[in-house]
Amino acid sequence: MTIDNLIDRAIGAEDLKPHVRARLLEEQMASLWVILPIVVCASTLVSAIFVIVCRDSMAFAPILTWAAIIWLFNIPILHVYLARRGNIDELDADSAQRISRAVVVVSVLCGALWGIGFHILPIAEYVQIRQIATVGIGGILFVGLVALINYPQALIGFVTMILAGALFARPQLEAIDDFWLRGILLLSLVGCTILICLRHARHFVEHRGSLNQVQEKGEIIGLLLREFESTASNWIWGFDKDGGIDRLSVGFSAATGVSESDLLGADFLHFLRCITPENDPFMAQIEMDCKERATFQDVELQVLASGHECWWSLTGKPVFDHAQNYLGYIGTVADISARKAAEQRITRLAHHDVMTGLLNRTRFTEHLNNCVARLERYGAPFSVLFLDLDQFKSVNDSRGHMVGDKLLAAVAHRITAAARDTDIVARLGGDEFAIILPNDCSPEGNASLAQRLINSINQTFQIEDEEVNIGISVGIAMAPINGTRPDQILRNADLALYRAKADGRSVFRFFESQMDSDARERRMLEVELRDALKNKELELYYQPLISAVDRRPMGFEALIRWNHPIRGLVPPAEFIPLAERSSLIVEIGDWTIEQACRAAASWPTGMTVAVNMSAKHFRLSDIAQVVKKALANSGLESNRLEIEITEGLLMENPEEVTIKLAEIRDLGVTLAMDDFGTGYSSLSYLLKFPFDKIKIDKSFIDASSQDPAARDILKAIASLGKTLNLRITAEGVETAEQADFLSTIACHQLQGFHFSPPLDSIDMPRYLLANVPTREAEVRAEVESVLMARRAG
Repeated sequence: MTIDNLIDRAIGAEDLKPHVRARLLEEQMASLWVILPIVVCASTLVSAIFVIVCRDSMAFAPILTWAAIIWLFNIPILHVYLARRGNIDELDADSAQRISRAVVVVSVLCGALWGIGFHILPIAEYVQIRQIATVGIGGILFVGLVALINYPQALIGFVTMILAGALFARPQLEAIDDFWLRGILLLSLVGCTILICLRHARHFVEHRGSLNQVQEKGEIIGLLLREFESTASNWIWGFDKDGGIDRLSVGFSAATGVSESDLLGADFLHFLRCITPENDPFMAQIEMDCKERATFQDVELQVLASGHECWWSLTGKPVFDHAQNYLGYIGTVADISARKAAEQRITRLAHHDVMTGLLNRTRFTEHLNNCVARLERYGAPFSVLFLDLDQFKSVNDSRGHMVGDKLLAAVAHRITAAARDTDIVARLGGDEFAIILPNDCSPEGNASLAQRLINSINQTFQIEDEEVNIGISVGIAMAPINGTRPDQILRNADLALYRAKADGRSVFRFFESQMDSDARERRMLEVELRDALKNKELELYYQPLISAVDRRPMGFEALIRWNHPIRGLVPPAEFIPLAERSSLIVEIGDWTIEQACRAAASWPTGMTVAVNMSAKHFRLSDIAQVVKKALANSGLESNRLEIEITEGLLMENPEEVTIKLAEIRDLGVTLAMDDFGTGYSSLSYLLKFPFDKIKIDKSFIDASSQDPAARDILKAIASLGKTLNLRITAEGVETAEQADFLSTIACHQLQGFHFSPPLDSIDMPRYLLANVPTREAEVRAEVESVLMARRAG
């Protein structure tokens, strides 16, 4: 362990951080530097006095030489001091380390020179010189102790050399009475002085070390404070005991748009009142806290700063002096506008529909519950309008979801424009919307709003340079007439909407009690439908497809019926929509294909069977595998099965539909487009999809009896079929005139009550026997024909 380490341990400097110890060393050198010229002057003066006093002694020459050495020793020290002009504040750590080593060397040499003085001065011969030497060298020792008190390393070297000189001067001292007692006293005093110096140095280290650490922390705090004040959103403020602003950050003035000179001295609370809303409760809280001289923290104020609305968060605390006299307040203000904006966006996302900006279902439910609460407490009636777009799905599927999303946003805009400011408009999801009329329950007001909505939505939309036409259906329920619970009111509005849809769409309907009965009946029917397959209540009827040439049956179309044990025969129009809503359509559809194939396998060779598929069944089922399995189980040739689909299916996911249709056709099954001519794009679908046959819709057949234009359309369809090599079936033939006309325009098949109604399992065999000749009957007829020809010949 080095002497520096021992002394650092003695003065408590060993645990200081390196940079703090280096700073302390700079402080030590600076304290020595200040007193350096005094030490040099004292050393020069004392040595000169010794020369003068000893000019007549025999040791004058050695004394003069000794004094000259001291003077020469002081000259470079004084030169270095003058070169730095007495300034040592700019020392760095390396310079301080070099100077400290030089100070130790100089102190040792200086002590040695004065220790030699005990050997050169004639203190034994002359009492006067002895007294002067005692005072002079003692004074130099004292000056050295004072000068080096803050740097023990140099102090110990200086004192050690002087004491060594005194000890080695013993032969001279022994001749002097009582001088050894003075030496012991001097050693004791010097020892005590060194201990005191070490103690002082320890206090110096503690004090300077603490000051350095405080200064370092102050610099960090100052840096952070300057960084805090320099930011655009954090400022410091303060006001005196009279409320006048006496401290401001630069950013505060920039944020408020008021110059610093105008703000300083102004009443702080009055200034805040001028830029905050009137009667702001948070501003009142700050005023109360300042009045009671209490601390407030993170109080959020909405302010108008530089012409812009923003949010501030204020923190402040009162300031007191040592006598607890009130001096004012100091605090900070942070601009939290960005955070508030983010919170508002989050709240908006939580309560609003992102696509349309309307309230979402959650927020709508809250408003509905509030209206019910007002109804219960104050008897305040209200109305709910349930809205559903007509033909939106076809637009969304045919033109893409991007167009559909823009269409929904445009619809929301029109709904909002048609509604009143007090009405609550929401999007519940998909193409469903709802409106609460919190202050209106009159049928006239509801009907007026519903009609405005229908008229507005029926107008053409311009979406991406395309014209889009849709409609809207509205169901209306009024509280408390149509319910007093939120779920009850919504359900009744939905039932009214269902009736509006069933009555032709783009209309509005009020809830009626009969709708509830109808709904319960539908639910009961749906429950019974689930058991219909298990109980074998479903059966197939078959309507003949007649050749337009010879009027013989070419095949049959399978038509499903529900033979309900109580209701009797339930038509498909009643239970198929129920099956589609409950997904029972897949099970029913698969069963229909399987049964139709089994039945057709028992018919005469060449007879085909046509099965009309539900769009939902087609989408949800692996239809190619269903058909393949039905053909395999029944043994029916694939070319005797026809699958009929409608245009509505083709509009939904056309890519997926194309793949499925190709898989069916690869099995050898015939594909037919049903209800041809009634859709928007029937002609284009003939080019996109692999059809073998088209079925002309019944509406054209009905019109052909009286409308020449309908007959022209039928001729055009027949010509189109011939051009595209497609077989044509005309359905809904009711009269002989219709049948003759359709035969003349080259239709291939005819279907309708003119030929036969749908046949059940009992009538079917009779029809086949009566209208489909057996092979034996055909041979007999041919023989009779030949014999009659010979007789005639």
